[in-house]
Amino acid sequence: MTAFRFLLIVVFTIIFAFILGYIDFVIITPLVPLPEDIYCYHEIDPPLWIDLFYLDNMGHPEPPFSGLHMFLLLAISAVLGIFAGVKIDKWLSKKYPNS
Repeated sequence: MTAFRFLLIVVFTIIFAFILGYIDFVIITPLVPLPEDIYCYHEIDPPLWIDLFYLDNMGHPEPPFSGLHMFLLLAISAVLGIFAGVKIDKWLSKKYPNS
């Protein structure tokens, strides 16, 4: 792996992390049907998807995203960054073969 390809992968991973983070935190999460009083989950059992993605291991919603939620965002960003970096590196090496 060349240093240029590695640099492309890192740059695109960071770009995709910001894009997916914005889409998730600003657009998708406000649409999630969470109750107004998120602390009601101290008294009743939350649904599994809320427990996995929005509550920490103590059941607190502050920050409103669990480690699994953040890991999935970073993993998807890394996969997309690797894919984009490799594809662009191959495209540039075909377009400029002697550089």
